[in-house]
Amino acid sequence: MIKAMRNSFWVASVTAVCLMVSGCGDEEASKQLSKDAPLPSVTVSTVSNVTIKPSRRFIGRTEAVEDVQIKARINGYLLSMDFIEGQKVKKGDVLFEIDPKPYEAEVSRLTAEVSRQQASLTNAKRNFRRGNELIEKGFISAMEMDDLISRRDQAKAALQSSEASLETAKLNLSYTTIRAPISGRIGRKSLSIGDLVSPDSGVLVTIVTVDPMYITFDISEKLMANANNRNNASSDSPKALPTPRIELPNGEMYGPKGKFDFVDNRVDPATGTVKVRAVFPNENGQLIPGQYVTAVVSASEPKKAILIPQAAVSEDQQGHFVMLIGDNDTVQVRRVTMGERIDVSWEVEEGLSEGERLIVEGLQKVRTGQQVNPVEQTIKAFDETNSK
Repeated sequence: MIKAMRNSFWVASVTAVCLMVSGCGDEEASKQLSKDAPLPSVTVSTVSNVTIKPSRRFIGRTEAVEDVQIKARINGYLLSMDFIEGQKVKKGDVLFEIDPKPYEAEVSRLTAEVSRQQASLTNAKRNFRRGNELIEKGFISAMEMDDLISRRDQAKAALQSSEASLETAKLNLSYTTIRAPISGRIGRKSLSIGDLVSPDSGVLVTIVTVDPMYITFDISEKLMANANNRNNASSDSPKALPTPRIELPNGEMYGPKGKFDFVDNRVDPATGTVKVRAVFPNENGQLIPGQYVTAVVSASEPKKAILIPQAAVSEDQQGHFVMLIGDNDTVQVRRVTMGERIDVSWEVEEGLSEGERLIVEGLQKVRTGQQVNPVEQTIKAFDETNSK
């Protein structure tokens, strides 16, 4: 019995020792395999300062400098329309003619009325002068003299009233000919010859100026604040304003450059934006009011900046950070302060220096302190001079 127990204990001890030896062998083998495994490859790029002249793009809309709605100011039948829809007209050109006969008759009637009132005033003044002579001699009473004065004043007032009515009639007669108040391109007519027009008839036609042309668009209040800060910082040496250009709906760039002429005095609380306006020459009439275009605003002067791909930037609760390659090709984390997004790149204001190696691809495969196999790649900086 005792001998059997001793044999069992011996067998268990040998088994335990074998297991321990086997375990140690597996651990050593695992370490050996890990050491022999290839390092994860990541794409890196050397950080450098580049000279850029960035541009921003905004959706804008064309607006005519002047947009005039032509309406009738009197009642009458339309006799003629002396224009072709869509053509250019000059200031003072005749557009419409309304039947003038009723207004000519009114002018004639009031002209005669003015003549009659002038004759009445002349007679009243003559009687007044005679009354003055007679009252001094005692031939008429003071009451009769007051009556003569009243008749003179009434004749004078009646003449003035008739003259005012005549002026109104002449003005109405002039409204029978409708002329272009500005030079520009005329639109589509809304009536036909023979129609009865009146001030309630609505818009007869519109005229818009085509040269120059406004482009209005909205910018964020943050961008406006940044621009104001830069202007204030460089007040001792003022810089040129940014240059706006236009990309047409077909993707082509509009030839002439524009200039800013208006910035609104308030922020739209609904959108958090400020409306700005640029003016462009439009001699050939290529731009028409109401078009949606892309305003491309280029910086006035180039600047030095560190640009990195947006995909290389990560963010957590503490802010933005990037992954760098340090000594012995190990991964490091660096906190950075980001500036403006420019095309597919992102400007780094603080946190990176020239010569450092930035991981731009393969971030998901690495962790801090891990050794990696860096593969060099050149960052292509965005430059406005290479854009459209």
